[in-house]
Amino acid sequence: MMINQKTAQYRLFPVAPASFFAMTLGLAETGNMLRFAHDTWMIPSIFGEIFEFLAVLSFLWFGLLFINKWLHHRSAAITELRDPIQASFIALVPESLLLLALASSHYFSVLSHTLFWIASISNVIYAMVRFSNMWTVVRTSEQITPSLFLTYTASVLVNALVAGLLGYQTYGWMLFGVGTVAWLILDSLVLQQLMTGGLATKSRNFMGIYMAPAAIVLVAYQVLSGDNSSLMVTYSLAGYAFFLTLSLGLSYKWLREQDFAPGYWAYTFGLATLAQGFLLMAREQHAPLFQAVTWVLVSISLMLTLTVGALSVRLFLEKRYYPPAPHPVLAQSRGKAPIDGVQR
Repeated sequence: MMINQKTAQYRLFPVAPASFFAMTLGLAETGNMLRFAHDTWMIPSIFGEIFEFLAVLSFLWFGLLFINKWLHHRSAAITELRDPIQASFIALVPESLLLLALASSHYFSVLSHTLFWIASISNVIYAMVRFSNMWTVVRTSEQITPSLFLTYTASVLVNALVAGLLGYQTYGWMLFGVGTVAWLILDSLVLQQLMTGGLATKSRNFMGIYMAPAAIVLVAYQVLSGDNSSLMVTYSLAGYAFFLTLSLGLSYKWLREQDFAPGYWAYTFGLATLAQGFLLMAREQHAPLFQAVTWVLVSISLMLTLTVGALSVRLFLEKRYYPPAPHPVLAQSRGKAPIDGVQR
């Protein structure tokens, strides 16, 4: 009877890894990109708001699954929290909330700032806890993947970016320092592992995470510095972010060795953020070539998000979006459950 109840509950609320919040990030960042495009080129604002609305819906759904997992599938939740790789994706929860705070800022100011501080403090605390594990918990070379960027770099930089947009410049610069220094330190470590140890086929979508910090730094720097931004710094950051994105594009055949999975949402966030950075620059840089490049980035980013969204709907209709349900008896007896992460 107990097993039947748990099986029925899984059918209603599947056990999804925290990495699935990548959909919320991709939708919200695409919405932010289109908001920036509205400010730069005066495209209809409704397009950005549609993606922001979808981001809110996805957060509510995956948030419900996340809470349900901790309430009714505790062993699966604890296994994820203790996993050296999958634990990084829990940072997507406060990061998603940060982006929702930004999404709601156009409509509900008090709610937006409240959500921001809840998400911001949660983000920093979780980053500190995970960072302390770097020297207190043994990690194998295979566990050094781009997912490390999520906790100490990408999410903290998004925190800084949203802080700047909501008017907390000084606080934002402090977060910017944390995220940027952590990125510079970790990047050499992760790149060395990629060069010497490679990346398993099922984890190739982690490269979407690898490209993200460079793009977030570009946007966050411009937002925080405002009119005091340095052209040299801005174009240097833009050059590297663009170079890294093109390099990743040249790896398309290698990346596509992994079958489509929910983890492909990781690519949408980084590309949409890069397009945002170029849109900010396009407000001052009116050269036809630069404007054309920016248009191409925005168009490709939008097409990528729509394509990943359509393929995700297909997986959902085919009942292949969520990982298999953990067996109730085995999960209880072993005290753990499989969490396959973004590759499924």
